[in-house]
Amino acid sequence: MLTAAIQEFAEHGYHAARTAAIAQRAGISQPYIYRLFPNKRALFLQCSRRVFGRIGETFAEAARETDDPDVFARLGQAYVRLLADRTELLFQLQAYAAVADPEIRGAVRRGFMAMFDEIARISGAPREQVARFFATGMLLNVAAALELPEDFLPKPGSG
Repeated sequence: MLTAAIQEFAEHGYHAARTAAIAQRAGISQPYIYRLFPNKRALFLQCSRRVFGRIGETFAEAARETDDPDVFARLGQAYVRLLADRTELLFQLQAYAAVADPEIRGAVRRGFMAMFDEIARISGAPREQVARFFATGMLLNVAAALELPEDFLPKPGSG
């Protein structure tokens, strides 16, 4: 069901997504969704935890994978592989777009800050360098969402 919800939210955003459509995608009844979640916001927040958790797990795994001293290169390569899943990419962008809702903003903010702090811990880099890594990641998000040509992307090692 969460996979179906992530797909619906990714395609339509938090406000336009319908729980009836999520139920149909998942092959369940709409009342069943409300047995599991008190409202659409709670479902969206659970989807957000799943998507951002997967990003964090991917970073942690990439940091453990090799002996390559350039941890940012490993993390960046792992993130580029994640971007191939357009559904999770678009969900991530929809989560940022839904932050006008204070509860969603708080959850997305906490998730983002936790990810940032984890990358700082994993890399041992100064926060300014971690911020540049995240800025590049945001550019990659937009480029992937818009399916931009490669000449719009930063070159490895370009800063």
